[in-house]
Amino acid sequence: MKLKWRSFPILFVGIVGLAVFSVGTPGATPQEDQDQESSGRFTVNVETIVVNVLVTDRNGKPLTGLQKENFRIFEDGEEQVVQNFFPVDAPFSVGLLLDTSYSTVGKLARIQDSAIEFLDQIHPDDEVMVISFDDDVYLDTDFTQNKQAVERAIKMTRSGRSTQLFEAVYLGMEQLREQPYRKVMVLFTDGVDTTSPTSSAKETVEVAKEAEVTIYPIFFNTEADTLAGLRNPSSRSPGPLGTPTGSPFPFPFPMPQPTPQRYPGDPGGRYPDDARREQVEREYMKARSYLSQLAEVTGGARFDAAGNLSDLGEAFAKIAEEMRSLYTIGYVPSNLEKDGKFRKIKVEVNIDEGRVRTRQGYYSRKE
Repeated sequence: MKLKWRSFPILFVGIVGLAVFSVGTPGATPQEDQDQESSGRFTVNVETIVVNVLVTDRNGKPLTGLQKENFRIFEDGEEQVVQNFFPVDAPFSVGLLLDTSYSTVGKLARIQDSAIEFLDQIHPDDEVMVISFDDDVYLDTDFTQNKQAVERAIKMTRSGRSTQLFEAVYLGMEQLREQPYRKVMVLFTDGVDTTSPTSSAKETVEVAKEAEVTIYPIFFNTEADTLAGLRNPSSRSPGPLGTPTGSPFPFPFPMPQPTPQRYPGDPGGRYPDDARREQVEREYMKARSYLSQLAEVTGGARFDAAGNLSDLGEAFAKIAEEMRSLYTIGYVPSNLEKDGKFRKIKVEVNIDEGRVRTRQGYYSRKE
């Protein structure tokens, strides 16, 4: 599996299984914990489980100003001891993943502008990495707090052809897992993978369950462009399934072919639109489901952007607002058995009508 710089490729070592990395140490003194929490930096300890938590009122408005004493955390129904608590203003490591496949042709400038505006809405101490993906997966800039460097990297992205979505998500999580701050991935894509060589939707969802990364997908709806391209293949609109005439990249799934014998007066042939439309609709349903799964298992949320991207800036702004409202809890599980089983996590708050959203759980390490 490879992640490329814009100028040269670097080899990425694949994950056999993500260990659970974390905040604090079981033997840390109160002063040490306080120092960690004030800096927002995490001391790695493979036994500690890290949980980002959003608390809202019944109208969905985030509740800030809560303290450690307001939270209770349970693993498989058994209450755990909260050992680390990071308030909403602690910094993040942000992985910004941008789909730059052919569907972004003619729209890339708006995507870049919205992503750059997002930089102004996050915490000044947040560090940001930019990954773009099309025919390959590119590391446009590694983690940095220099927002000007990140802006330059965003402006250098270019539209390609195909889409290595699953590969990008996998590699993005691997990059994030080593970072010292709280972890968030912002993923802009239409959700349709066409050419990932090794990663799959199922694999990336399973890895996300234990990566301690809160994922915020922005679904860029290119379905209308794709359907228009199928109806008029001589001038296909940009879309992951509607690549330009003569493109070497095939449709990512079998499609019914032209049948000129059914239409003798049409030498160019016609496509059985109903069957092809249904196939495309199924693929986009799978795309939405995949992005929703990534958000659900990690405690994030999926945001949708219109095909013309008129509301893309609003989606980025909502994600920035949520990031500024996330609490982070660290605990050492009372069950230290290394059996590889999935452990369910539940977080409660002692606030009337408080609603909690967090990751579903994690897989324990297996020896």
